[in-house]
Order: sequence, then C-alpha cells, then structure tokens
Amino acid sequence: MAKIVFLLMTLSRLIVCTTALSIGMAGPAQADLFRPSIKDQIALGKRGAADVRKKEKVLGDSDPRVQELRRIGNKLVGLIPQDEKKKRPFEYTFDVIDSPDLNAFAMPGGPIFFYTGLLNKFKTEDEVAGVLAHEITHVRNQHWASAYADNQKRRLGIGVVLTLLGAGDTAFDVASVADTLIYTLPYSRKHETEADKWGYDLTKKAGFNPGGMVDAFEVLRKGGGGGTPEFLSTHPNTGHRIDELKKRVANEANLPPMTSRSSAILTISASEEEAQAAKKKVKK
Repeated sequence: MAKIVFLLMTLSRLIVCTTALSIGMAGPAQADLFRPSIKDQIALGKRGAADVRKKEKVLGDSDPRVQELRRIGNKLVGLIPQDEKKKRPFEYTFDVIDSPDLNAFAMPGGPIFFYTGLLNKFKTEDEVAGVLAHEITHVRNQHWASAYADNQKRRLGIGVVLTLLGAGDTAFDVASVADTLIYTLPYSRKHETEADKWGYDLTKKAGFNPGGMVDAFEVLRKGGGGGTPEFLSTHPNTGHRIDELKKRVANEANLPPMTSRSSAILTISASEEEAQAAKKKVKK
C-alpha cells in the first residue's frame, strides 16, 4: 500500500513537470506541443465523421430535421468572428443519426451529430440552437485537442514512473484509475462549463432565446442525463448546469419569444416518439 501511495505521489509530481516542460518548450505560435494542430483536428474529424456515416443510419439531406439543424447551425457559425475563422478554419457539418439515444456530439475539426432521440423531444428551435451552440463551442475552443494533449502527458508520466519503479500490471491499473479520477474529470467538467457559457452567448447573439438551452438540459435530465453524481461525471451535473443557466436567464431583459419548430417537424417527431414508446411497451 505504501508503495502505491508513493507511486501516485510521484506520478502527480511528474505530470505537473511534464505539463510545465511542454509549455516551456513551445513557442508563441504553439502553446502545447502535445496538442494536435488545426489541420490534424480537421483531418481527424473528417475521418471520424465518415466512419459514423458508415456505421450509423444518418438521415438524408431532404429530411426537414436535417435541413433545420443545418440552417440553425450555419446561422450560429456565421456569427463566429472572421479573424477567429482565419486562425482556426474549422469545417462545420451538421447531421442527424436515426437513433433513440438522447445525445449530440461534436468531433474535432467541425462535424456535429444529433440523435433523433434527442432532437424529437425538442419543441422549439431555441432548444436546438442551445445544444448546437454548446457543441460548436467544443470545436471552436479545441476541447478535444486539449483533452488529448493532457491525456498524452499523463500517459507519458505514468509510463516513465512505472518503468523507473519496476511496477507490475496491478500497480499500473491502480495508477490508471487514480489518473482518471484526479486529472481527467475536472478538466472535462471545465470544458463542459465553458461550452455552456460560450454557447449561451452565441445563442443569444443569434437572436434565439437562451432559455431554450435550459429547456434542452431539462430534457436531458428527465431522460437520465443528470443521474450520475457530479464528482464522477465527465460532464457537470445536469441539475447544477440548469441552475446556473436559469440564473443568467433571470437577469436578462427583453428576451425574444421562443420559436416553435415547424408543424412538419413536430408531426414527424411526435410520430416517432409514439412508435418508440410502443416498442418499449412490447419489450416489457
């Protein structure tokens, strides 16, 4: 036990040193040598998106939900400052996966996917815009690349320490778990909080009611998105995020009314929701 404690203490010190070294070696144009370049992020995102389209059932261009998602997404992206676009020319794409999962995600470089399971539960365009703005922020602020860089530093630190101490596989497993709990989760939660704040501002700037983001998170919470304790979650606790967003909305003045989604989309969504509910009853 004493050896493992010493191992973890040494590991934490080495990770800090490794991080400081990477920043010290980097020039002003590249603050972190471990982080993939903008070009690499775009290439990885394209490759990942192509893989998703092969493995998942992605809705066609003519589906009104896809058209809506792209219209709102492009409106939000259009508000990103031009100087930022020149420095980070990410290639945003917006697609919908036919799946009952309550989820949406962004890949490095720009590809963003929504699941019909989540999209079908939204009643307003403001909800769609809120989640889209959140995911766009993950891309803009290179959250995946930063998380990847940190992971590489931790792996380097773990490998060096365990090699020096001659630790076995069991010790490696313990170190990996400690590394996840101590370092990975707080960083991920920081990114999620940042995506909420920046997404809120982008939604408002685009003329949507940021209260839609609150409603979207309520949907996630009711669907189980807030069931995991905040300490062990890779995302901040949904209830906490809703409270923070509600505080901001309460301090706003003259917010625009919510914009209902088209009747065609609401009809499709209601029909699929009913079909999904019927499947669940059959399984029971």
